[in-house]
Amino acid sequence: MVDVRIDQPSGRVNPAPASADAPPRADGVPPLWSEMGTRERVAHLKTEVLLGIIVFLTQLPESVAFALLAKLTPPVGLHSAWIIGLLTSLFGGRPGMISGAAGARATIIGAFLGTPARPGLNGDGAEIVFPAVIISGGLMLGVYAFGLYRFTKIIPESVMVGFLNGIGILIALSQVFSFREDDGSAWRSGAELGYMLLICGAAVLIMELVPKIPCALSNLMPSSLLALIVGAIFEFALVRPLGSFTNTIGDVAQITAEQRFPVPFFLDAQYDLSKLPALPNVAERIFTLSVLLCAVGTIETLLTAEVVTEHVKTPNNPKRIMIALGGANIVAGVLGGMGGDSTIGLSKMNVLSGGTSRISGTVAAVGILACIMGAYPLLNYIPIAALTGVMFVLAAHTFAWPSVAYVLAALLPDERARARVRVRGVQLLPTKVDRFDALIMAAVTVISAVSNIVYATATGVVLASLRFTWISAHDFKIERAMKADGSKLYKAHGELFFGTANYFHLEFDYTHDPSKVHLLLEFEPQDYSATHALRKVRANYEKAGKSIEIRVHGAARAGGDELPPFGSAGPSGHLGDEWHRAGPLTAI
Repeated sequence: MVDVRIDQPSGRVNPAPASADAPPRADGVPPLWSEMGTRERVAHLKTEVLLGIIVFLTQLPESVAFALLAKLTPPVGLHSAWIIGLLTSLFGGRPGMISGAAGARATIIGAFLGTPARPGLNGDGAEIVFPAVIISGGLMLGVYAFGLYRFTKIIPESVMVGFLNGIGILIALSQVFSFREDDGSAWRSGAELGYMLLICGAAVLIMELVPKIPCALSNLMPSSLLALIVGAIFEFALVRPLGSFTNTIGDVAQITAEQRFPVPFFLDAQYDLSKLPALPNVAERIFTLSVLLCAVGTIETLLTAEVVTEHVKTPNNPKRIMIALGGANIVAGVLGGMGGDSTIGLSKMNVLSGGTSRISGTVAAVGILACIMGAYPLLNYIPIAALTGVMFVLAAHTFAWPSVAYVLAALLPDERARARVRVRGVQLLPTKVDRFDALIMAAVTVISAVSNIVYATATGVVLASLRFTWISAHDFKIERAMKADGSKLYKAHGELFFGTANYFHLEFDYTHDPSKVHLLLEFEPQDYSATHALRKVRANYEKAGKSIEIRVHGAARAGGDELPPFGSAGPSGHLGDEWHRAGPLTAI
């Protein structure tokens, strides 16, 4: 029996206990299909199919909401979800990872489009989206071809926290449109606003409270789907019979039979490609949008893949991931979709519940495909206010709330002041914080909200790199000692790179040093600045009629011998094994 429980408003599913028929191997890695018996395979398929259905039911309203966030019609988001999800699941995406329409991409696309005549319609300039999505897919293939995916390793956790905070804020702010008039000129008022707030509030409460009810019935469907059903019942059983109404998807952008199937954007009558040449800076806008979509898609997908790998323990292949993602976005762009990438929330929900293969992602994509092609009339009954409530909760659970306490703690002068922030004995703020990490979190969050998620991430990485460079430069030091034979030893502790190389040559006494000088480096020179600095030192000694021998600690150690510690030379200045086992630096 597969035991899957949904206990988080975001749709997260509690980890299902491992099946007795298919226990994991001793190393924690789930068994391969070829290693399973018949019973194990049946149990595995049951788990994966059930999880795929749950993911589909959770992903369905999110895809509609992301389309509205991107200022595009709901079918664009739905078709993107199943195209991206199906192709990445079948042809190379990370096993256990869920992909589809994503909030980060939606916020970027929405920033490039004009305000639609009313919510649910395409924003002005929607024609630029599809070429940009196609180009972004090509750029993702370029990321694979040139190995640029490796650069995601330099993204620190503080930047990721700010990244999530920025997405959460953007998703929340984007929902405000539903409370304004269709033309955006004023706020809704009267009974309509009251009913919208009631439906939205009910959706929020259902998302938050229903999964916490200790009852088996509360776990029969995702709370997000339940919120939409309750919202639709409230709208058509109470609000409209009383002579009022709130907008539904059918009111603002009715999904019709013609929209059931994806159509190449250049054949779709709703897009006027003849307007493209008349748009201002159209080539620049398309290229900029494609670069941003490629960057955010690559970053979010590869970081999500790392999170999935931590839980699943099976190997991660970023090359296959980028090939599948790039190809899927090209197909989605051609077929009039907004493209997509991995969704970290749904992926975590899937793997924490026992999803380890591509089956759950494939089932979820097929479910959305079946819904848009067969059950599309039902989508028209979903109230926009209910979708807004779902997205508010999604935004709240995307935001990393502990980072607020971390940043506030960084504003206090010391640990003692932070320790005094208590309520009834509960410590509210962390006592040990890194102020620079807090600055990075805050900066990435703010830039994401006011500008762009990609720019914010780049800023965070630059700040973190500058901080590392500064610390490494200040940790670099030179020791000096005289040897018994009258020669002099210089020992360089730390990395010799551009941050420490500029003044490196000033550490040597070319005039008063003996004729024979030794330099022992703890590490190989890291860049051109380092090698240039060493050349300058050698040239200065040669100009003074003296010689210097440069070696790198442990560079030429024999076989598998243990590397001797890079310690102090001691008062006697004896070089000992540490020097004689160091490798000569001949490249300088």
